[in-house]
Amino acid sequence: MRLLLAIALLCGFPIARAEDPITRLACGSCYKPAKDVGLWEIIGATKPQLFLFMGDNIYADTEDTALMRARYDELRKQPGYLAFRKQCPVLPIWDDHDYGANDAGADYPKRQISQGQFLDNFEFAADHPARATPGVYHSWIGGPPGKRLQIILLDTRYFRSPIMVERINNRKTIVPNTNPGATILGHEQWTWLEAELRKPADLRVLVSSIQIITTEHRFEKWSNFPHDRTKLFKLLAATKAQRVVLFSGDRHLAEIARIAPEQSGVSYPLIELTSSGMTHAGAPEGANRHRVGPCVSEINFATMNIDWEPAIPEVALTIHNRDGKSLFEHRVTFPR
Repeated sequence: MRLLLAIALLCGFPIARAEDPITRLACGSCYKPAKDVGLWEIIGATKPQLFLFMGDNIYADTEDTALMRARYDELRKQPGYLAFRKQCPVLPIWDDHDYGANDAGADYPKRQISQGQFLDNFEFAADHPARATPGVYHSWIGGPPGKRLQIILLDTRYFRSPIMVERINNRKTIVPNTNPGATILGHEQWTWLEAELRKPADLRVLVSSIQIITTEHRFEKWSNFPHDRTKLFKLLAATKAQRVVLFSGDRHLAEIARIAPEQSGVSYPLIELTSSGMTHAGAPEGANRHRVGPCVSEINFATMNIDWEPAIPEVALTIHNRDGKSLFEHRVTFPR
């Protein structure tokens, strides 16, 4: 029986049975429906069992509720997306441009309305836990024992403290907010995340709309809130959450980064896959001392293949161009 013929529900989407292992997922971010380039068909051809929509999914920079709804309607009526949704479940999280304003955080005045729009338009079930709490963070676990995959999707907007901005070389630059109370996730989401990381899983994907490892570019990233970045690494270590892979979007480029145990405090190297630019890309490469392989500044999406046959699962991360061609693959191995 084909995997997706057996259906359970997540958020109102068709989803694989809990007993079926996930062996391939795809991801991407930064998508403008009006500028669609036919990427949904190309992604579908890779036959993912899940798609992670990692933020900037509609570009609704507005406080106008009707305009935001219209932007979601553009996505929901886009033919390629409609066809893809029949083939593959979508797990979404937002970033600033679908949250409501560029670089916005907890100060965005329509955040509660925006939350409702997000949950409704991505068809989260009426009893989904994300409807009972502020923010849109959520998670999914599936697969049989020994092949259990957990996907954790973080909300880096709803609770986020103000960013600190300076003009450096005549360019807007976001600099670290070193206030010990400054936060990306907020207390309630931190508590939830710890509980999630303590759940049994054989492999975990932790999705953040903004980059976690990278420190050197001038845009939004976790290192703009250094206390929270350190707190995240310490939480991964304290919960002994083995085999975590980080995913992110936002940057209008694709790259893979690596941070060593002596830098993070986690007992194994952390790998971050950034895939951003489903309809528009081209951000300059910039410095990133953590980068592994090339920086891809063209329209892209990414896939993750999981080999569950070895005693320790093996993972291959691949960055694809708009034609589906593999531009770079990185294999992730975990310690026993």
